[in-house]
Amino acid sequence: MKNQKFAILLLLFVLFGTTVLVLAVPPPTSARCKISCTVAQIVEWSQESFPDIELGELTVKNKQAVGEASLKLYINGDITIVADNSSSAELSSGENTLQTEYKLGYDGSGINQTGGNFTEWSSFDTFIKDGAEIIHIPTDGAVEVVLSVKASIEEIRPENSGQYNAVQTLTVCWK
Repeated sequence: MKNQKFAILLLLFVLFGTTVLVLAVPPPTSARCKISCTVAQIVEWSQESFPDIELGELTVKNKQAVGEASLKLYINGDITIVADNSSSAELSSGENTLQTEYKLGYDGSGINQTGGNFTEWSSFDTFIKDGAEIIHIPTDGAVEVVLSVKASIEEIRPENSGQYNAVQTLTVCWK
């Protein structure tokens, strides 16, 4: 009987002693770390300027000329393009001006490829005044923007001959 009591006491001591040791160990502690990363909004032209557009000569037989230039635009979100509607976008030579119209096109439609709806020919002072939307498609981060210009003259006279120039500036804004 003594051995049984001794065995029970020994068993109780081992069980409670282990419990006391387990209770004496401090609980695990945690440390949190907040991590953040910002994906920059990308809107960047592939070049500083569109290539120059040379319309050639307007003559008595050819009173209208059309030309275009394209430039790649890299984006990672939907954007709007607005144009300069000031007199600097109108073809002029001194006091003389030509009827100046612009339109935009893209290599994508905004459905399966980054792009948008083509604009119609508009006078320099109303050209995309309310903006032209470009829809970004996540798998396509670039769009080829095609700027077209049309110059027209009603009557060619000695006093309106000469070199006519204009500068059109397209500005990209986030939607």
